[in-house]
Amino acid sequence: MCAGQHFRAIFPIGDKRLIARGRQLTGSALACHGLPRGRDGGEKGEEDEVSGNPTVAAAARTEARPRRAGWLGFCAFAATIALLAAQALIARRLELTFDEAYYTLWSRALSFGYLDHPPMVALVIRASTALFGGSEIGVRALSLLVVGAMPALIALIAWRLFGSAEKAALAALMWVAMPLILVGAVFVTPDAPLVVFWTLGLAALVELWRTGEARWLIALGLALGLALESKFTAVFFAAGVALALAGAPSLRRWLASPALFAGLAVALAIFAPFVAWNAAHGWATFAKQFGRAPPHGFAPFYIAEFLVSQVGLINPLVFAALVPAVATIPWRAPVSPRSRDEGRRVLACTIAPAAVYFLLHSTHDRVQGNWLAPLYPAAAVLAADWVAEARRAGASGLSALIAKAALWAAPIGLAFAALAFAEILTGAVPLGPAGPLARLEGFRALARDLDSRARADSAAYVLTQGYALTSLLSYYGDRGIAVVQPEQRMRWIFEPAPPDIAGRDRPHPRDALPQGRAGGTA
Repeated sequence: MCAGQHFRAIFPIGDKRLIARGRQLTGSALACHGLPRGRDGGEKGEEDEVSGNPTVAAAARTEARPRRAGWLGFCAFAATIALLAAQALIARRLELTFDEAYYTLWSRALSFGYLDHPPMVALVIRASTALFGGSEIGVRALSLLVVGAMPALIALIAWRLFGSAEKAALAALMWVAMPLILVGAVFVTPDAPLVVFWTLGLAALVELWRTGEARWLIALGLALGLALESKFTAVFFAAGVALALAGAPSLRRWLASPALFAGLAVALAIFAPFVAWNAAHGWATFAKQFGRAPPHGFAPFYIAEFLVSQVGLINPLVFAALVPAVATIPWRAPVSPRSRDEGRRVLACTIAPAAVYFLLHSTHDRVQGNWLAPLYPAAAVLAADWVAEARRAGASGLSALIAKAALWAAPIGLAFAALAFAEILTGAVPLGPAGPLARLEGFRALARDLDSRARADSAAYVLTQGYALTSLLSYYGDRGIAVVQPEQRMRWIFEPAPPDIAGRDRPHPRDALPQGRAGGTA
């Protein structure tokens, strides 16, 4: 039985008052979304959809919605599990990148701070290797698992904001569709805990908006403190929360509340050990990170690179839905407290500070694509909300095309990831130096060769240049043979100097394996 026949069997659709009321409601809903209306106030062309009756058409769409939400939820769950399994295979196959090896060395000598970043990534790797061993998959396993749980957290945020299972499932699929997540989540970096704690903070902000309970400000402060312990980028989340509190009418009362200051105190207490470490080491991390901020001349190439990279890393189909999602948020018009429009405004506020800053930064310097990763969960929710609303309202023209195309973002993204992963596992296509593994392989063999030469020459340690090679050779090499980078010793302050060079400003070349013979330069 078709949807129209099923509806007729339940409701007396010949009642003129019911028909008129249905047309009125349908027309009002369409007007809210700026969609064209037909002669009777319904969507243009809607009368031809089901038996010429707009009430029947609306009811048919309403009836189909739970089935669509269930199907999308199943797809999101299956995609998440399949992606996590594939990423685990790749994480087991690939050698560590130089940054991963560097952070793994951090994890072997835990400290309150390091030159490059706060210590959270070292804690994650230390816990991961304690649980899963010191191999490549052991280093990456915990990060994989927590990032693999992100679709569920993003779906929860979407559901709490909009009360729609369909939007929750779509948000999870939008996240899974993003190339930065498909490939980047394989590797353990400070971005992994940053994204997780940032998103937990976003969930706490949404609960504050929904419930009006002060305890969520304490939870928000906890998430902010842990995010700051992951990466300095978390300061933009604090700015985004402040903007949301000011921009959402139902949240403004918290701007001067004791609970807000209590939440900030929690965040600062968590961050304080890292600040104290920096104070004791000449503010080394702050000088390094904030040294990038001052402008060095206008460079339009970096703006284009920034925009193109973000479109690609988010997924062009998801980005196409994100643009109208942000553009249609009412900023000047008043919004009702705890309305969906206000919820959309809250999400956009958490995105705006980092997005604007990095856009401005790209006018004079390169912005690495992964720096905006913590904005992607909110972007996924906004894109999913817009797609679901466009489909529900029967959008036409370009809006309909974008909404339909966005549904293919996850399948297409997963298909490309599957091809890339298959190439990594099999090497079926001989890509040579252009292959994705060209710069990620061979260091295990190099370290073994270096160890054998060092033992043959009775070398006390090996000199290298650059922290990348130093980290990889230290991870894959014999721990009994020190690998020393004589310059930038601040990078290695977390570990004691090798015994043979303790007390010297620079290693003495007579005690070291010659760099030319070892190949120990970067």
